[in-house]
Amino acid sequence: MLVNFGLVLTVFAAKFAFCSGKRDPVHYCGACHVLVDEIDYAIKQIDPRKTIQVGSFRVDPKGDQKTWEVPYARSETYLTELLESVCEYMNQYAQSTDPKTQKKTYVRTSSRKGETLSLSNISMNQEISKALRFACESIIEDFEDDIVKLFSKEGPTLQELQNSLCMDTAELCSEPAQVKEQVEPDEMEIKEEAAETGEEETTDTQEEDTTDTHEEEAAETQEDPDIHKDGATETHEDL
Repeated sequence: MLVNFGLVLTVFAAKFAFCSGKRDPVHYCGACHVLVDEIDYAIKQIDPRKTIQVGSFRVDPKGDQKTWEVPYARSETYLTELLESVCEYMNQYAQSTDPKTQKKTYVRTSSRKGETLSLSNISMNQEISKALRFACESIIEDFEDDIVKLFSKEGPTLQELQNSLCMDTAELCSEPAQVKEQVEPDEMEIKEEAAETGEEETTDTQEEDTTDTHEEEAAETQEDPDIHKDGATETHEDL
């Protein structure tokens, strides 16, 4: 009996240690942020005008059905299907380490729409991708209902969604999510054009100023001979 009890304790301790190692807070917090980001992006790719009927399709004694329409991207049907495949995108991420704080996060290695990506100080290998996907699937398995409920409503920003799921509900993160500023190609072109326009305007202004200065000097030069002539005339009359 004592041997069996000791064996149970050993197995329990090993399982506890395995689970503790698997639930690395930094790793799971990053995976949760990535998961929310991918879901939010996928929802925004669906036409907001597309709807689906939900409710009870049973006919009541009066012959009516209690159904209503909701945005398809926010429906339980779509969100459930999305959660079945969203973790496949984890292989498009790499682990990034801040050289100053040594803080680890996950960044995309392939852009979605051509946006500029920061790929400095990153680690890419199959182990990281597998671990990230495993964490993603574990989070969905534990909090699927919470995720569907969270994304069924419009309004919250990406950071608010990440904080709600990863901090408040799943308690996987101890710090709020930070806003990631990404410059779109169109914005970069606009900024470059604005800079070039500014330089051209500055050059034109300088040229105009130079031209005005030359014109003023020429005008003064033309006025000076008259003054000399007047002076010469007065001198001649005196003589």
